[in-house]
Amino acid sequence: MIALISGPNLYVVLQVNLSYRFVYRELKSKHIGEDFGMISRKDSVRVTVSATALAIGLALSAPAFAQTDATAPQDAAGGQPAEAEQDEIVVTGFRESLSDALAIKRKEVGVVDTITAEDVGKFPDSNLAESMQRLPGVAITRGDGGEGKTISVRGLGAQFTRVKLNGMEGASSAGSSDIRSGYVSSRSFDFSTFASELFSSLTVRKTMSADIEEGSLGATVDLQTPRPLAAAQDFTLAVSAQGTYDDLRRKFSPRVTGLISKKFLDDTFGVSASVAWTKRYTREEGWSAVDVIQGRLNRFCSPVGFAPQSPGNSALNGTTAANCSTGNPRLPNTTTNNANYALVDSTGTFIPRSPRLVRSDQDYSRFGATVTLEARPDDYTRFALDGLFSRYDVTRSDQTITALSFSRNAGQHGSAETSVLEAERDPNGTLLYGRFNGVDLTNDLTYSKYTTTFSQVNLSGSRDFGGFQLDGYIGMSRTIYDKPVRTQIATFANNVNNFSFDFRGDRRFPTINWGVDVDNPANFGFGPPSADGTVNGTLAMQRSRDESNNLTAELNGSLDLVEGVKFRAGGSYREAEYQRWSRDRVTQNLAPGLPTGTTIAQLTTPIGDFGRSLPVDTISSWAAPDYAKFNSVFNFENQTGAYALNPPQLGSLKETVKGGYAMFDFAGDLFVPLRGNLGVRYVHTTQQGFGAINGAPTTLTRSYEDWLPSATLTFDVTDKLILRLAAAKVMTRPELGDLIPGNVSIAQNTRTVSAGNFLLNPIRAKTADISLEYYFGKTGIIAIGGFYKDIDSFIQTRQINVPFSQTGLPLSLLAGSGNTADTEFTFSTKNNTPGGPLKGVEVNIQSGFEFLPGFLSNLGALANFTYADSDISYCNDAACQAPIQAALVNLSKYTANGTLYYEDSKFSIRASGSWRDNFLLRVPSGRAGSDVQGNISAFFVDATASYQLTPSVQIRLEAQNLTNQELGFYVDSNREDSLYSTYSGRKFSAGVALKF
Repeated sequence: MIALISGPNLYVVLQVNLSYRFVYRELKSKHIGEDFGMISRKDSVRVTVSATALAIGLALSAPAFAQTDATAPQDAAGGQPAEAEQDEIVVTGFRESLSDALAIKRKEVGVVDTITAEDVGKFPDSNLAESMQRLPGVAITRGDGGEGKTISVRGLGAQFTRVKLNGMEGASSAGSSDIRSGYVSSRSFDFSTFASELFSSLTVRKTMSADIEEGSLGATVDLQTPRPLAAAQDFTLAVSAQGTYDDLRRKFSPRVTGLISKKFLDDTFGVSASVAWTKRYTREEGWSAVDVIQGRLNRFCSPVGFAPQSPGNSALNGTTAANCSTGNPRLPNTTTNNANYALVDSTGTFIPRSPRLVRSDQDYSRFGATVTLEARPDDYTRFALDGLFSRYDVTRSDQTITALSFSRNAGQHGSAETSVLEAERDPNGTLLYGRFNGVDLTNDLTYSKYTTTFSQVNLSGSRDFGGFQLDGYIGMSRTIYDKPVRTQIATFANNVNNFSFDFRGDRRFPTINWGVDVDNPANFGFGPPSADGTVNGTLAMQRSRDESNNLTAELNGSLDLVEGVKFRAGGSYREAEYQRWSRDRVTQNLAPGLPTGTTIAQLTTPIGDFGRSLPVDTISSWAAPDYAKFNSVFNFENQTGAYALNPPQLGSLKETVKGGYAMFDFAGDLFVPLRGNLGVRYVHTTQQGFGAINGAPTTLTRSYEDWLPSATLTFDVTDKLILRLAAAKVMTRPELGDLIPGNVSIAQNTRTVSAGNFLLNPIRAKTADISLEYYFGKTGIIAIGGFYKDIDSFIQTRQINVPFSQTGLPLSLLAGSGNTADTEFTFSTKNNTPGGPLKGVEVNIQSGFEFLPGFLSNLGALANFTYADSDISYCNDAACQAPIQAALVNLSKYTANGTLYYEDSKFSIRASGSWRDNFLLRVPSGRAGSDVQGNISAFFVDATASYQLTPSVQIRLEAQNLTNQELGFYVDSNREDSLYSTYSGRKFSAGVALKF
């Protein structure tokens, strides 16, 4: 029963069985309206209501419960209306989290979106990034196993988004598949390193104000761990256990969480702690081209008598007029053979550089813990001490079978020793089908272990002195990305005949015929190079470690000047130190000889059950190197003798930021109620980098300053309609790792070199936002917003393909790798380039269906759509004389998300879909004849359900990636040649949650 209570303060108490208890309280202002009205939040969420409005709303949306005086229940004695009682409405789970999130959004001055926990230790998704993609303007990048890793907001990637943990900026690093390369570092945030159960809310701030620390071009994300004094009960204990089945890996993965919270001293002091542990087994399978190149790049073997002859005669290689190489004859001189050769050996033909099948298995454990001590000795004072710890341990096995010849030149016994048997090309130049003789195959294993450890402690406090308020915090954090093992082992089958790839049936995924039985280990060899330089095997080793240490201190003051006007000012100090070192094997990739009596069969293990999720028929197995078996024979893990590592290559970057701000908060009337802020932030940045340039240790220092004005106006047009306007100047600094002088990284297997650039300038932009929001019902909103960013300068990854001798690096680094001074490497570095405009529109709609009859009133839906367009100038040459105009990298022009849910007092179910249009990964592509690299569009579908068995026991079911969505890359905006295509399968979870 709901009873309406009159009086100056109207309360509707909402009892939540499995979550917090929120008290919705009437505000004493003219903003009170017909619905739940304007929102204020202190210890709990407070929402304006009026007795009349509540009665009308109940009559419309829940007539069975809303009762007028005439129809109110009669008391037993006198037949008069029963005395109003303060009964409770039960609002739980997902619907409550939506209501709470809207309450926060509505009271904010800027453009803000929030996600709150459905219950203690229960975020809407198992991964924070996957929860965030439900918000308008937010898209995620998925990593190995299909799990969300990083986010982009309004098209701006992870490096443009600042993430704060309990008010302090944080960064986390994690590796990714060696097939896809790269990892998140320094400033960027990898959400896969944290369990979602550790957090109670997530807020995305899309507009800036002077009191928000600079560094964001896209958004500032605030992650908040549970606060003990905000808990509904004096004592709370919640635990859950879950098992996840990966249908591609065919393994179960456990997940356990727990939270305990207790209040003391008449609710003036509280302690809470939480833990979350996951063991996960994921798999990703597919194909990769590594790159798409022109057929003429490394040449092919011409038929007998074809002029000019390719390759030229070589006694060492056994190349003659009749042979491509020793024991590898040229094709006869026929019209067909000549035509096929001319078709493929052409600058107008584009072929996969290293066509390969891919399996990437990742086994990880993730442990996280939080602890909070919170004190409120009186109504005016608050202190909180927060600690956060996360450890992410990963063992990854990337296994590939590759046709290596197309990526190698004549000096490496590459495609110049490969004959073209058959070929078919489409009008755009893509080689759809090719069959070849003299192809070198390799079975590769890249075995990695790494650990990401994050720890943070920070103390915050505030005091209200009446007309003057003071608050501040000090905190320290450390992130360590330690990679003690990265070992690559490859066996070779050289000069294989009848190898083919065929895209004619599926342009994304080719059918491959390997020419030999790749399941038979005897067809592969392992050992040192032959006398003519033919590579017969590789064994590469590397260790690396990145460490970030951060110190942050901030003090803010607020003074009430006159009614409705408040002056705020503050200062901050931040110090970040980033260090990186790496060690490679002294003898690089040089493979040892097999001991007498040892065979390849003793060192390999069949890859089994491959390709179940793939769209084409392919081999189901091949003989892959076994890490443990190889190590038992060669004992390379001891890192001594032939397996010793070079001294570490060191690099570091120290950054000190001193800042301050002044701003005015105001509230009043300008035809309609108005609130907002106006201010400016000043920051001075000093950077000191240490690294090796041309082999010489070098220390560089620089500093710069920024003035960042901002203004926000929020008009409460009606009790339900809000208009927001915002403008600001913003900046984001380069990744710390990109600033280390020199900072050279070489990958021999993919022939890539990258280097840092200490002289990178920040990306600066001017932004403007407008948002119109209409609120209705308990969980209803219709919002449309526009945004514009004038990016003054951008940071671009520039790539050029040059012989290794032109990189300026010592040739000794190539020892034993099969590469030479003439081997073409892809050299990349970061540079400041001209920017350009970014603009777009966001539409957000959500509502419960309380107006429907019966059980249908428990339905609800959320949907959002974002359109974003950009025109960025990218340099295409060293002098940037002929820039390329293209969309911003990582920007999808269209994104859309939708969720349909049903929830009653016991049962809850929802299904969510997330669609992201294709987007660019690299401009220019770095390859002649191809303008860009991109990511295909994707649509992911997830579902979750729960049932409340008892007030303390809940059963939960989840399903992820029900569409088994492809993760795909392409090359060239016109041809869209397939570069990468993998599938990670579906995940199904079941678990139970207990709360006491």
